[in-house]
Amino acid sequence: MSPIPNWFERESHDASRMSPEGNRVGASGARIVRVSQQRIEYINKAGQEQFIDLEECARNWVRWYEDHRQEFIRMPGGSEADIDAENARCVGLRGGTYPVWWAEFMNEEKTRFEFGSWEALWRELQGPLMVAGWRTFDTE
Repeated sequence: MSPIPNWFERESHDASRMSPEGNRVGASGARIVRVSQQRIEYINKAGQEQFIDLEECARNWVRWYEDHRQEFIRMPGGSEADIDAENARCVGLRGGTYPVWWAEFMNEEKTRFEFGSWEALWRELQGPLMVAGWRTFDTE
């Protein structure tokens, strides 16, 4: 697990929620199996088949965004309807720098996938996620 903070819980003092479920794709044995319009199927670092419900993530993102709206900089010309439409398809955050690039999802477990390169993040997860109609918020 990288030292990247859990952005969703960064103000929390609840130690049980400070670390998301982390899966270092490749190095730990974790891997993305499939990204669909409904979910991400993956093998976690313990070798277990898991999935992330993307609709759940989107609902949680919208609630989280509403609670943190004041922390976001609104782009000039962006209407509330445009922002709401973008947020309805957002399922988590992404970011990173050498040597770890990551995407963290708004499911109950706050599942995080970590990659050894930006290209791997986009090839294995972010690109297929966008093809399926979902997006993540870029923290960089």
